[in-house]
Amino acid sequence: MLIREKLEQRGLVIPPAQVVPEGMTFSYRRAVRHGNLVYIAGHGPSEGAGWGAPFGKVGVDLTVQEAYAAAELTALNVLGTLEREITGLDDVACWLKMTGWVNSGPEFTEHAQVINGATDLIRDLYGEDKVAARAAVGAPALPFDMPVEVDAVLALQ
Repeated sequence: MLIREKLEQRGLVIPPAQVVPEGMTFSYRRAVRHGNLVYIAGHGPSEGAGWGAPFGKVGVDLTVQEAYAAAELTALNVLGTLEREITGLDDVACWLKMTGWVNSGPEFTEHAQVINGATDLIRDLYGEDKVAARAAVGAPALPFDMPVEVDAVLALQ
């Protein structure tokens, strides 16, 4: 089954690309392809062209479950970048590496459970054998007060 079909079965939609807020500039590319490798820049949870995502620290402003959902939404944004800027969603041979940052205080320890929102989605779409090696790290702050940020490296077929 194609990845788009699997997304539709789950009722999930890839959000449109985020638009850089007026008056700001970002000096990076959302994705870079080198040979059969694709490097995806850090993405956050956004449901549309703007930045109307959940904000705040996990464990303070957001529950683990809310942050898990934000991580899943972030993975959808990563998929959107892959599809719009590099290739089709079905061209992935393997997700090689994923790093997830969780905006949390020093006492919070459930980073892995939060970032599971991103990796569970990738596993469900691509299969267990294509899931990335992963790190889940706490951060004292993230851009725009996002609760999570995820980047990835993957190999294309």
